[in-house]
Amino acid sequence: MEKEIFRYQIGLEGKLGSLYTGKEASPITADFCENKEGGMTLLRWPRLAGAAVLPEEIRGKKLTAIAATAFAPEHLEEELFGQMFDSVVSYSMFCMKMGKYVAAEALDEGGPDYVEIPESVERIGAYAFWKCRNLKEIRLPDRMKELPPGVFGECVSLKKVVLPGQLVQIGYMPKATQQIMPDVGAFAGCHSLKNIVLPKSLVRLGAQTFNSAGLEHLAVAGEPGISWKRKIEVDETAFSHAASLLWMDKITDEGVQGIGWAEHPAESPDNKTGFVVAGHVEYRVGLPVAMDKILPGDYKFSAIKKIPADFFIQPAAYFDKLAQTAFRLDFSARMALARLVYDGGLSDEDRQWYLNLLVEYYGNAEQFMPPGKDVFRELFDFLKNRQGITAIQMSGLIRAAGKKNLSAELISHMMEVKNQKFHTVTGFEELEL
Repeated sequence: MEKEIFRYQIGLEGKLGSLYTGKEASPITADFCENKEGGMTLLRWPRLAGAAVLPEEIRGKKLTAIAATAFAPEHLEEELFGQMFDSVVSYSMFCMKMGKYVAAEALDEGGPDYVEIPESVERIGAYAFWKCRNLKEIRLPDRMKELPPGVFGECVSLKKVVLPGQLVQIGYMPKATQQIMPDVGAFAGCHSLKNIVLPKSLVRLGAQTFNSAGLEHLAVAGEPGISWKRKIEVDETAFSHAASLLWMDKITDEGVQGIGWAEHPAESPDNKTGFVVAGHVEYRVGLPVAMDKILPGDYKFSAIKKIPADFFIQPAAYFDKLAQTAFRLDFSARMALARLVYDGGLSDEDRQWYLNLLVEYYGNAEQFMPPGKDVFRELFDFLKNRQGITAIQMSGLIRAAGKKNLSAELISHMMEVKNQKFHTVTGFEELEL
């Protein structure tokens, strides 16, 4: 039975206008239809730049769904996607294969830069926002429990996503053999997406979720404690080519909705990102830069490569051991920066190992510190307040600064801090120098 389509004009500020009664299709109209659940589904929204404010009701019925490809440059009936998942083929190739069923937008300005979705929406279809290149931020309704494949694929300007508090799975497809194409990832190609928080309810992270995304900092909400108390399935390709990922946090879900950006972020070793976690950080792990460029000949490569997926199942102590046995300076030192601040489950022995590592390799700070104006000063100021730092170690830092020919101003600052911190020390610790 053919569904009845209701076409509405788009008014000012991206809001729905009156029912369209013209005979010809218009590029500034949006299409809706009734769904099996008794609500309404958005089938198509024009690719106009600007805001898109979706209505909560259409013809007296709640808007409960956004169909597959609703905001995409080409539209396909949702029922056709079953054929895509029956064979191993990329979405782009599938569109070519289904060419006679594809309807292209007559006017394409790249799609809206902001989309407001009412809380009544419970479901969004596959590739719904595919290639919305203007989209910068979006907040998804709390009722949603699943994000389908490709939903935000190639949204290259997307910077902020607030995920539903009841979200259970992202980008899942039932057969593993169908999960090999990079464009099935829910956030694949989102180059501007630097930070994201995954909710406590999440139990499955699907194939290619963050493939080639610009993700730098990921937080996952969970129960208090250093171990995960729920089963979380993470596809081995979920973080393929996510080479910019540097920090991963396990947090409690307290205040998760408050996570976002701030002009004056809380003190942390990576405060350049401005990423503020409102919940309590149980622990953080650091990752090496550009993991996908580590030479396969590195016999420790596979363990490091699996860190993003292992993070969802392993306790903090696993990564502390890995930092020591799978030694790479850019990994081990970054782990030290992370674990000395957010130290859930960190033993005194491991704490001292991390501290010793940063002192020993102080002169190599540029290899592992987040980019900054003066990474040597930042690292010294980080170390000076660490629990367990000794006068001998402080002297070692000053000596390393001298060997690096760092500025006289910095060395003077270091000596002043040492004298203030250890003003009761007799001075015999200098004999080691």
